[in-house]
Amino acid sequence: MTVHRRLFPLLLLLALLAGCATAPPDGTATPRLARLSPEQLQRLAPDAPKIGLPELVAMAKSGMKAEAMIERLKETRTRLDPSPSQVLDLTRQGVPVAVLDYLHEAREKALHDDVAAMLAERDQQQAKQVEEARQQERLRTAPPVLYDPFWGPRWSPYYRRGGGLFYGW
Repeated sequence: MTVHRRLFPLLLLLALLAGCATAPPDGTATPRLARLSPEQLQRLAPDAPKIGLPELVAMAKSGMKAEAMIERLKETRTRLDPSPSQVLDLTRQGVPVAVLDYLHEAREKALHDDVAAMLAERDQQQAKQVEEARQQERLRTAPPVLYDPFWGPRWSPYYRRGGGLFYGW
């Protein structure tokens, strides 16, 4: 009888904690992420239209300076990869050499950044795999955790107060 009096408040407390820890049945406890619509995203950061090779020639023929053309290419984040024959055609049509040099340098820098990002991602994946292998090895070689059935109080139907011949049995 005394065991039940001791266990009842504990069971009541555990039931209360379990009720507080669970989500309500309507699912309102799950957080909802506010996503931007495509229209809102366009208003936040409108992309400038990319510049093509014909537009580059038109800017050069209109008399725009090389520095202004390079700034315009930077603003629009244009990545062009003209072939050697296209480079010759562009120089014949009046595109400054500084602009063509910038196009080449920007392309090389973008390729370098792409390779660096790919290598960093690969290194992260390999580090994750190594850590998972180490964890599996730790779990495999760790000594088993065995439960000692003779440790602690004996809460059983045979538990009695006081001593005696069969105390605790």
